[in-house]
Amino acid sequence: MGPLLSAAGLLAAVLLVLAGAWLFTRWAGKNLGGGFAGLGGGGRIEVLDRTNLDRDRSILLVRAGRRYLLLGTAPGGVTLLAELTQEEGENWKPPAASGGPEGREPPEFLALLRRLRERK
Repeated sequence: MGPLLSAAGLLAAVLLVLAGAWLFTRWAGKNLGGGFAGLGGGGRIEVLDRTNLDRDRSILLVRAGRRYLLLGTAPGGVTLLAELTQEEGENWKPPAASGGPEGREPPEFLALLRRLRERK
């Protein structure tokens, strides 16, 4: 009877730990902002557009506060390609609902890259 009681106690302890872990993750998901995104300062950084160049490299347009950055990503890291003017960056804001005040379409990402290349 001793080994059976010992196995039942061990099973109960494992189930208690699993139930505690499940409850904690549910609590943390609701109260801590759903993960690491809640720790970043209220969503002040936003990826507005992304173009993949190949499997490992891409170009991103990122809004960080009031700054707009064109970043290149590769396995070796992230490189700042250009900082856009406020006007250029604002063009990437999603258009207002149909019939909104602006009513303009955002420019294409490749057109921005061409303009930046011509500016150099």
